[in-house]
Amino acid sequence: MITYISDNDVQKNLPIKQCISELREAFISYGSGKSHSNSRDRIFSGNSILNTMPAYYEKYNIAGLKTYIASKNGVRFVVIIFDVSNPENLYVIDANTLGQIRTGALPAMVTSEIIKKKNINFALIGSGFQAETQLLSMKEVYDFENVYVYSRNYEHAKKFSEKFDFDITYSDNLSVLKKANVITSITNATDPIFDNSMLPDKYHLNLVGANILGHREASGNVLDNADIIITEHLEQSMKESSEISEVSDKNKIIELKDFILNPKKGNKTIFKTMGIGLEDIVSGYIVLKNMNIV
Repeated sequence: MITYISDNDVQKNLPIKQCISELREAFISYGSGKSHSNSRDRIFSGNSILNTMPAYYEKYNIAGLKTYIASKNGVRFVVIIFDVSNPENLYVIDANTLGQIRTGALPAMVTSEIIKKKNINFALIGSGFQAETQLLSMKEVYDFENVYVYSRNYEHAKKFSEKFDFDITYSDNLSVLKKANVITSITNATDPIFDNSMLPDKYHLNLVGANILGHREASGNVLDNADIIITEHLEQSMKESSEISEVSDKNKIIELKDFILNPKKGNKTIFKTMGIGLEDIVSGYIVLKNMNIV
């Protein structure tokens, strides 16, 4: 039987806090060799790109993938989940909202493995569609002493900040980065928008945008001056991320599944997320559980 889950269903049944917790378990399983996730495959056809991201999660014995088509006519995301024990049970989940929530939950989970104190000063670079869950996810994990939101468009940053019931300092000046110990960048930038001189002496940085080779949010000197660089899938990042592929010292790069099992410490840490299918099938399964479908 095929069961279809809408974006509206996802919105009601994918709590950020639960997503953060389950993603951590999934990467422990992945690091232990019990679960698996392949790098993204892209097929280019004319003006369209078909993307597929397969994975298997041992805890629930599910396999599936995120797939999406992007063209001049728009983008459509879906997550497909198979029940390995009973392959007749197939679930197709709209993944626009799902992708937004899990993209926010993952950096919050990784940050919580690095920054253990409860109070942080948080700077968010970007104020678009994906930025909201980045902020809300961090709020699930931390108490904010100060929050700074930067956008090149001051009015856009102001309108974004007014959505929330806590104090936010909005700015069109990246000098706010010096005041933060946790920074997340989620933009559609193609060229670097900040460099190492603009960052504080100690920080954790999440780079969430720029998942196409040739695009960057951070200058090369940001990554070259970091102590530790974490990414989900090194092979995928080498193919898709200039920020990762151009790092001078590749020995400082560690995959998230290995970092979760054996955390390392540093004053300057970076998480570069590209998105892998494991995150999507895990998030989709949370929805199915909360809807009492599985």
